[in-house]
Amino acid sequence: MRDVHAKLGIVTTSWSPLGQARNLGHPVLARIAAKHGKTAAQVVIAWHLALGLVTIPKSAHRARIAENADVGALALDAEDLAAIAGLDSPTGRIGPDPANFN
Repeated sequence: MRDVHAKLGIVTTSWSPLGQARNLGHPVLARIAAKHGKTAAQVVIAWHLALGLVTIPKSAHRARIAENADVGALALDAEDLAAIAGLDSPTGRIGPDPANFN
C-alpha cells in the first residue's frame, strides 16, 4: 500500500506504531536500542519515520510521551532498518492484514 500511496501523493499513517508495546522486548529491538542509547519504542518510531511514514504513538504517561518525541537525532543505518523490517509477521498483527483487507 505504501507504493500505491506514494504514487498518489498520499502520506501513509502508521496505525498503532508501537503495537500496543507487545514486542518492544524483542532482542533485535533491544540490540538496536542499546547500540543507539535509546529505548526500543524510540527505535520503532525512528524506523517508521525513516520509511517516510507519519507515526502517532499513543501513551497516557507524560514521561513516555516526551521519550517518544525524542527521536529526532536517531538515525538508523541500513542494517538496523533491514533487521527491523525482518520482524514483520502476519501472525503478530493487532489489526487487519492490509494485503487481505476487504
